[in-house]
Amino acid sequence: MANDRKAYPLHQSPLFKLKSKKRLSALLKLDMKSIQELAKSADDLYAEFDVPKKAGGVRGVENPRRQLKLVQARIARFLGRIVPPDYLFCPVKGRCYVKNAAQHRGQRVVRCLDIRKYFPSTSSRRVFWFFRNIMQCEADVAAILAKLATYRGHLPTGSPLSPIMAFFAHYDVWEVIASHCTTHGYRLTVYIDDVTISGTTLSPAVLWDIKRAIHRSGLRYHKEKHFVDRPAEITGVIVNGERLVVPNRQLKKLYEIQRDLKQPLIPQLESKLREKLTGLRGQVAQVAAV
Repeated sequence: MANDRKAYPLHQSPLFKLKSKKRLSALLKLDMKSIQELAKSADDLYAEFDVPKKAGGVRGVENPRRQLKLVQARIARFLGRIVPPDYLFCPVKGRCYVKNAAQHRGQRVVRCLDIRKYFPSTSSRRVFWFFRNIMQCEADVAAILAKLATYRGHLPTGSPLSPIMAFFAHYDVWEVIASHCTTHGYRLTVYIDDVTISGTTLSPAVLWDIKRAIHRSGLRYHKEKHFVDRPAEITGVIVNGERLVVPNRQLKKLYEIQRDLKQPLIPQLESKLREKLTGLRGQVAQVAAV
């Protein structure tokens, strides 16, 4: 079996030109009968529930059962070891939200787009297209991989495979957008569903071409933000010229927790606050280190 621990170009991935089910079975470390049963019954192997969002409201989670999740994680490891383009910052090992924001230091104009419902909008057809046309897998192998990756025709929100699969399922779209940006000297970063483009100036015509590329793929964007000659918030970090700064709301939370910890508290609440304090201090340190 090929060493699946090293990074490799796309065309050297063990999944590239995967023709036989026997080879697929070896890569996924599961007998072919079990793989086919998982693929056939995949839509019945999820639990759906809601989790609260930090900003309020709830987020729906489609969580696969253990065996399917293990298979999805194995596929994700293979895709995650393909050498990523410079503009992709998540999910990429060694890159983070702070480094994503840092790419746009010193830029006069910044545009941020958020891909709306990225996973639910990524269809099984798109996943099949990637394995069949980009990875050049045999059609039956591509169909099995697409079934293992998707739930009721789309990428599930609770799968370990969905973050990297969403990128590759729209590989052609991101490459078109990257080409536009390279041609015009813009900087592009993609952090899962957060797209940021910056430059000395940004042409409305080029931005329209980029938006059309997104729409043609079946995706939609929202929460568009536009910054000109002023600090820009990018993936939760304030970019002010060449400086990276933690948002004031995070500093306020830090101050409030430190203040609350000076009061008598029950052990459970104190432990929870100290955990939050550690996390906030880590964020401040992470921003300061880049």
